[in-house]
Amino acid sequence: MTAVLMRAVAFVAIIIMGYLLKRAGFFQAKDFQLISRIVIKITLPAAIVSNFSKITMERSLLAMCVIGILCNFVTIGIGYITNISRSGDSKAFAMLNMSGYNVGNFTMPFVQSFLSPVGFAATSLFDAGNSVMCTGMTYSLASMVAGGEEKPTVMRMVKNFFLPFLLMLM
Repeated sequence: MTAVLMRAVAFVAIIIMGYLLKRAGFFQAKDFQLISRIVIKITLPAAIVSNFSKITMERSLLAMCVIGILCNFVTIGIGYITNISRSGDSKAFAMLNMSGYNVGNFTMPFVQSFLSPVGFAATSLFDAGNSVMCTGMTYSLASMVAGGEEKPTVMRMVKNFFLPFLLMLM
């Protein structure tokens, strides 16, 4: 138990140290881009590859992708229901803001430290399902709610799903 608490305290201390260094002026706004690139393009992929290499992939783990998608549908539904009496734009705003889980940058260091490689793989697969929703499906559903007048169709949903990707390429 002491070892687990020491790891948790060490992570919290790192977060506090980063905050204090920022407040002291050690980090500038321009440093964000560099640190962000290092974390997203080097550290996180390295952790994923390292942990996936230590396990044998079982089909049952793929259920975590489906669970990630379903959990997002739950939060999207809550956003819609809690704003049911408001305008379509308010419902869409709530749907967009209630969905999505910040698994990658915050949760992964804790998971890697506390769980086995299988637990890390399960968390990564949950995040894969979460990513599908965050990169287009939630936007597609929210835009259909915001539109109001047009009847939702599968074609419109597919178009809205791929629209963020097409805008990124331009």
